[in-house]
Amino acid sequence: MKKEVSAAELHQRLGELLDGVYHNGDRLIVKRADTPLAAIVPIEAYEEMLQQREQAFAILDRIWEKVPAVREKEAYTDIEQAIVEARAEKTSKRNNKGYILLS
Repeated sequence: MKKEVSAAELHQRLGELLDGVYHNGDRLIVKRADTPLAAIVPIEAYEEMLQQREQAFAILDRIWEKVPAVREKEAYTDIEQAIVEARAEKTSKRNNKGYILLS
């Protein structure tokens, strides 16, 4: 069960809240002044999250191995050019729909 607790409440009831996490699978969102600060989850959920993260990065590593090496400056230049072209195409489509351009 997902629960929200204040940092002060966590401090006062730490043992009880941890028991709920361990025995009931509670998931705690710790807040201070309505700002979420941390999450406390059962260790199994944490380990599963780490495993999923590791699998996702393994997939990304396999993808990067197949992508040719591109210098960062070259990549930024290509991105900027793609943006310019996309904006020009969008403007062209707008102009072809009967909009009147005022100069």
